[in-house]
Amino acid sequence: MMFNSFITRNIFRTLVKTDTNYAVFSVAFVFFYLIYHLGSIYLAFIGIIIILFSFPVTSLFYRGLLKCYYFGSLHNLVIFIVLGIAADDIFVFIDGWRLSKANKQFGGDLHKRMAFAFRRGTRAMAVTSSTTSVAFLANVFSPIMPIRGFGIYSGIIVPVNYLLVVMILPPAVIWYERYIDGCFTTCCCKIFFCCNTKKVKKEIEEDKDKEEGEEVEKSVEINTE
Repeated sequence: MMFNSFITRNIFRTLVKTDTNYAVFSVAFVFFYLIYHLGSIYLAFIGIIIILFSFPVTSLFYRGLLKCYYFGSLHNLVIFIVLGIAADDIFVFIDGWRLSKANKQFGGDLHKRMAFAFRRGTRAMAVTSSTTSVAFLANVFSPIMPIRGFGIYSGIIVPVNYLLVVMILPPAVIWYERYIDGCFTTCCCKIFFCCNTKKVKKEIEEDKDKEEGEEVEKSVEINTE
């Protein structure tokens, strides 16, 4: 009987390791799909960084705060869950950002657009992330240690990923919009960190024009009084 259970555990571990190796292909697929949907290698790269960075942050809470030192084979499969949830959060936020561009009330103001996209995206992501996290945390009541540890780890990594998306993606989108989007001087310009000087200068001039217009309006109001 003990011999049979030993063989079963070895077969299970072998299968889990094989499935974990497929995570490389899953990450690559999500990366290329992010490029296709977002239209930017830079934003896709930021999205993958957010996903991968979720694991050390979660381990900090899992082991450092909760003192849970069990890490079984099921924990390796969390990568597939996080890839799907994180990609969905990124798509929700980016769709809100694109929707703000079509809203004429904002007049192209990046701060107003970001405020709209942030409010819209964080609410939707918070609902889905919280329900998913609670569903995983329900495994805390399981008497089986691997399932319990898997539930705790998964229940932590989902809100961690949500917070990372909320904190990292908005400034990354602003950076892309101000310094990368619309820059076509070189083939790599729109991909990573090229500074679109023409676009920046245009925004600076527009800000100056707005300030001058406001000063003129104030002076006219003072004179009329």
